[in-house]
Amino acid sequence: MKRLPLLAIIMGIASLIPIIGCTCAIIFLSPTVTPRMLEVTVGYGAVMLSFMGAVHWGLALETPAIITPGQEAGKTNTYRLLLGSVPAGIGWLALCAAMFHEQAALLMLMAGFGGMLVVERMAWRKGAMPRGYMTLQWIVVTVVEVCLLTVTVMALSWKYTA
Repeated sequence: MKRLPLLAIIMGIASLIPIIGCTCAIIFLSPTVTPRMLEVTVGYGAVMLSFMGAVHWGLALETPAIITPGQEAGKTNTYRLLLGSVPAGIGWLALCAAMFHEQAALLMLMAGFGGMLVVERMAWRKGAMPRGYMTLQWIVVTVVEVCLLTVTVMALSWKYTA
């Protein structure tokens, strides 16, 4: 299995800037701005979750196939394509839910990121992910989960102060 390129690590960490920025804006800006920032946070969370799935499409479509020795390429790629599609669906459902209940959307995203981490760890243990990938994913998902949880708590506090 190939090693994760340095640029992928840098871009993975950089992908956190918008969600950290949105979280800080929700915490520190005026309450008149925060509802729109909540929508932006859900939108970016959905995009990030979709991208996490797209990684698996890229691995499935790469030639020559990156698979664990002894595994059937077709089966592995089928799992990768399925895994790559589910996060986009969860992100879309979260965007739809945000129209009616922002906290539900945030919880859906948190569940989606947590689920991706569990499934990717299972794939990593089978040797189906590049070296260094899970370390990056743990960092990214942990920061995203903390941001989404913070935003959820802030959104709940608005309901009790209004």
